[in-house]
Amino acid sequence: MKNNDKIWKYRKIIGLIRSRVDRSQCTTTEIIEYMKEMHGHDSRPNELERALMKSNRIHKIGTTQCNGKMVSIWASDWNK
Repeated sequence: MKNNDKIWKYRKIIGLIRSRVDRSQCTTTEIIEYMKEMHGHDSRPNELERALMKSNRIHKIGTTQCNGKMVSIWASDWNK
């Protein structure tokens, strides 16, 4: 697959995950299951994070250290 094709495929996957998140409240487990069932794709952590960062309803509000690693803290419009 050409590099340009890979980029467009990646962007399409991000868009599909983002649209699922923006449509209704869901967990990452539900997103992963949705992508497997509907699109035959095993979502990677970087794809999930990128989609969440682009979501209209989920916002990264900070980071914290957990078990020696930095992790992101997210907030959603549904929990306001």
